Amino acid sequence: MTVIENVIGRVAVLRGGKYSVEVDVITSSGFGRFASPIDESPDLYIAEAHRAVSEVDEIIGPELIGFDATEQELIDSYLWEIDGTDDFSHIGANTALAVSVATAKAAANVKGMPLYSYLGGTFTTELPVPIIRLSGEELFEYYVMVRDLMEITDVIDARNSVLKNLEGRDIGDYSRATEKASDELGLDVALGIVQRRPLETEEVLSLVEDNNVLYIKPLGNEELFLDLIAGTHGVFIDGEHLFREKGILDRRYYNALSIKPINLGTLTDLYNLVNDAKSERITTILAEARYESPDEALAHLAVGLRFPAMVLHPDSIAKLNELIRIAEDLGERGRVITFEG
Repeated sequence: MTVIENVIGRVAVLRGGKYSVEVDVITSSGFGRFASPIDESPDLYIAEAHRAVSEVDEIIGPELIGFDATEQELIDSYLWEIDGTDDFSHIGANTALAVSVATAKAAANVKGMPLYSYLGGTFTTELPVPIIRLSGEELFEYYVMVRDLMEITDVIDARNSVLKNLEGRDIGDYSRATEKASDELGLDVALGIVQRRPLETEEVLSLVEDNNVLYIKPLGNEELFLDLIAGTHGVFIDGEHLFREKGILDRRYYNALSIKPINLGTLTDLYNLVNDAKSERITTILAEARYESPDEALAHLAVGLRFPAMVLHPDSIAKLNELIRIAEDLGERGRVITFEG
């Protein structure tokens, strides 16, 4: 049976020693658990985490008992109703996400299905390209990616090779290291960069054009994004800054969008944004929050909702290993998406 019988909250500890809420959703024959990440509010103190647990145990849980765990959209809409605001400022987006994902995991558990298959259906066969963080400096964070990924582990080999060949700490050094990694491994290794502070448009364009950059997350106004789209070819321009700051979802400004589930609130909100982005022919990239638990659900969301790529921290071993397990589960049906601009 998929009818919810109990919902339990508890305090969870995330990477970096931050606190969040973990939720169990229990049915008569299934169970789901999820600890929500934290991104924009890293200073969630223990008292606030306990308040989130109280919200789950005293308000949300009793309201959801009797709901069918398979009615994801209905439950997610009811979480918005319980909250009563337009940004989950009452119960918190982390609390809503914990309940939402735990509900989906409980429903999948009852049906004896992996979460990715429950979310994506029978024809889910595509694996995302992992984008792994290398390091950061004053201007940029650097990431490694492989265009012609054959195995999930290729990106780990690429990261190790880049770090081994790295001779300095500026973008040119990282670019040369990716080129050496390509020669060493016989893979098409490229660089991803995330701006940490604004730069002049011409400087950004020059940095992209002169280096082995496949992906950039710019920081600036609409004109910068328009110039980057017009002035680059085969490069993914990530519009997260424009989307978060101004609500712009438009292929004219960018062709990729990194999405952190914690910034939305529920699985239904995540699903809807993915579809909206795809309707604009924007490539969606599932991204980790700053502080995460080792929960493996993110890998399942990436596969089930058909994200072409996902951004991971180098210490996110559990999520990367889960992608490998999913690839094994899919067997010959599975294929890694070719990530090309």
